[in-house]
Amino acid sequence: MNKTFTRLKYIFLGLFLLSSAGVLAYHGLWVWPKQRCEDRGGAWAGKWMKCATVYPIETLTRRPTNVPPINGEAKLAPEAPAAQPQKK
Repeated sequence: MNKTFTRLKYIFLGLFLLSSAGVLAYHGLWVWPKQRCEDRGGAWAGKWMKCATVYPIETLTRRPTNVPPINGEAKLAPEAPAAQPQKK
């Protein structure tokens, strides 16, 4: 009976140590880097476990702030001459 209790004691101690190491590894590899990234103002990409810099759309498109986008393709392309009807 004493041998059984000693074995169970070591089994539960081992399970406790493994679960504690798992929680510490999870926090060290996921939670703490995510907190550091978000505290700096970045965006955490959990799929790649990387911190990304957030850029405003105006920086990427080089459009001034508070200017509405251009509507339609007509203003993007230069004015094309009207098509002439073909005579047969």
